[in-house]
Amino acid sequence: MTTGWRRGSFPSARRSSKRIVVVMVAVVVFAVVVAEVVADVVDSRGRAGRVAAQSYVAEVVPVIDESTMLASTVHLVRNSTASLDRTGLEGALGRLVAGTSENLAQLGTLGVPAPTLRSEQLLQATLAARAGAARTLTGAIAFAIGPASLSPNSGSSSDGGSGRPALGARVVQARARAAALIVQAGKDLTLSDRDYRSFVLSLPRSSGRGRLPASRWVTQPASWSKASVTTWVAQLSSMPELQIHEDLVIVAVTVQPPVVRITGLPTTTTIFTTTTSTTTSTSTTTSTTIPGATTSSTTTSSTTTSTSSTTTTLQLPPLGSTSVLPPTQRVSVVLVVANTGNVQISGIWAAASVVPGPSTGRHPSSSARTRSTVVRIGRLAPAASIEVTLRPLAVVAGGAYTLWASIGTGSFPGEPVTSPPKGVGQIDEVKIKVASG
Repeated sequence: MTTGWRRGSFPSARRSSKRIVVVMVAVVVFAVVVAEVVADVVDSRGRAGRVAAQSYVAEVVPVIDESTMLASTVHLVRNSTASLDRTGLEGALGRLVAGTSENLAQLGTLGVPAPTLRSEQLLQATLAARAGAARTLTGAIAFAIGPASLSPNSGSSSDGGSGRPALGARVVQARARAAALIVQAGKDLTLSDRDYRSFVLSLPRSSGRGRLPASRWVTQPASWSKASVTTWVAQLSSMPELQIHEDLVIVAVTVQPPVVRITGLPTTTTIFTTTTSTTTSTSTTTSTTIPGATTSSTTTSSTTTSTSSTTTTLQLPPLGSTSVLPPTQRVSVVLVVANTGNVQISGIWAAASVVPGPSTGRHPSSSARTRSTVVRIGRLAPAASIEVTLRPLAVVAGGAYTLWASIGTGSFPGEPVTSPPKGVGQIDEVKIKVASG
C-alpha cells in the first residue's frame, strides 16, 4: 500500500513543476509587455510634451517680436526728445502705452499652455512690467512738461550768486516727482529684461527656445539713473516746443444770404451773385496758413466763357467797413474754426450774435433786437479745423447790426457774447446792414 502510494505521487509533482514554470513564463511575458506599454506611453507623453512646448514657443515669438519693437519707441523718447515737438512726443507715448497693453492681452489668446507654470509666470511678469513702465513713464513726462514744471522764474529769489532765478517750491516738487517716476520706470524695465532672460532659461531645451529673440529694453542703464534722469527732466521742462499751447482761432466768417457789397473800404467792391461772361483773367489764390498745414500760392491765367452763381464769403473785413446783405429776415453765420495750439482742446463752443445799431435816415424797427445762437463743437486735435453752421438769426430789412462771431471753451455762455471770452477763444466784430425790401 505504501509502495503504491509513493509511486502514484511522482506524476503529480512533475505536473506541479510544469505549472509553476508556465506561470513564471507568463508573468515574465506580462511584465515585458507592461514595461513596453509603459515605455510607449511615457515616450508618447514625452513626444506630446515636446510638441506642445514647441507650439508654445512658436506662438510666443510674434508677441516677443512686437514687444521688442516697442523698445525703439522708449529709446526715441529717452534719447531723442530734442527732435520731437509736443504732438510727436505724445504720439510716441500713446503708441507705447497701447502697444504694451496689447502685448499683455495677447498672452490670454495664445491657445497653447506654457510648458511649466514658472514659464507662464515669468513671461506674464515681463510684459506686465513693460506695460506698467510705459504708463509710469507717460505720467512722469506729463509732470515734466506740465504747467507746474514750466515756470523757471516762479521763485522770488535768485540762486545764490549765480544771477539765475531760483526755482519755486512748486516747480522743484513737480520736477522731483517726474524724476522719481522715470527712475521707477527704468527699474521696472530693467526687471522685465531680467525676467525675460529667466523665462527663456525656464523652457525645456526640446522646446526650441533658441528660436526666441533677444528682448532687451534697457541697453544703457546709466541713462535711467537718478542723476541722468534729473538732467533730462530739466531739459524737458525748459523746451518751449513741449510746453502746452492752447489756441483757437476763427479762420473765416461766412454769412448767408451772401453779401452783395462792402462799403467803407478804400474802393467799394460790388459782387454780382450771377454772371454770364466771356473773360480773360489773371488770378492769384493764397491759402490760409494753419499750423500743421503748408501755405500754397498759385497764379493762373485763363480765357473762359461761363455762366456761374457766386457765393460770397465774408472773411473778416476791416473794422470800419460795413457788409451789405440783400433784403432778408434771417442771417446764418458759418465759421471755420481751427486749433492752432499743440494739444487737443475739448468743450469748444461757437456763438454768433446780432446787436441792432442805428439805421441811416430812420429809426430801427421795434422788431430789431439782439439775437444770439450757440452750438457745441466738441473737441479739436492740434492743427485740426472744422466748419460750423449756426442756427439762423432773425433780422429786419433796413436794419443795421453788429455781428459778433466768437468761439470759446467750457459751459455755454448764458447771454450774447460781445466781448472776448475768458481763457481760450476769440471774438470778431463785423458791421452788417440788411437792404430794404
